[in-house]
Amino acid sequence: MFKKIAPKNRQLGQTLIETLVAIFILVTGLVSALSLAVYSFQSSDNSSKQIVGTALARESIEGLRNIRDTNWLKGTLTSCPDLGAGQQCYRSWQGSGQQKLEAGTYAIDYSIGTSNVLLTKNPTGYVLNYDSSTGLYSNGGAGVPSNYSRKLVITEDQTSPYTALNPRLVAVATVWWQGRKCAATTDPATLSASCKVVLQSYLTNWKNY
Repeated sequence: MFKKIAPKNRQLGQTLIETLVAIFILVTGLVSALSLAVYSFQSSDNSSKQIVGTALARESIEGLRNIRDTNWLKGTLTSCPDLGAGQQCYRSWQGSGQQKLEAGTYAIDYSIGTSNVLLTKNPTGYVLNYDSSTGLYSNGGAGVPSNYSRKLVITEDQTSPYTALNPRLVAVATVWWQGRKCAATTDPATLSASCKVVLQSYLTNWKNY
């Protein structure tokens, strides 16, 4: 005769399988939720760095325009035959000292006391310090070293209609940061686009081109 399996034992087996399936579903859900939370946190952190980096790069470009415009206000329109017959321009538009706009690699800062924009040619480093009391970043100023670095490169375009005396300045501001998947470096060219912000602008002397 065949022996029948007791219903009670069959129920125990089903309960064990159901429990294992429930545990598997629960673990899968928890892992998925945790992965999503980690991804969201990383995305939020990267977005925050992109926002700060963009602001610092824009600050550099605006600083150069401030220097150019200030030099215009200090100067007067004079004849500039190199730009063409009857043309006028500001001879001193490129400035002098730490406000001289010429080809080179720079660190750029704002002098809070005088509201001047200052350029440091060929600085020893590009890491920005952060001053928590003012919320400002600066190159070598007050505060502690931050994860951000900033470099400004200016080149001169002297091809027509521009000249050696009145070139078109091409300014490239690069801000990069150290963090997850963003290694510390002095050369931002080695970093991926997700670890830096690059802005480019053009500056010219006053003239009806």
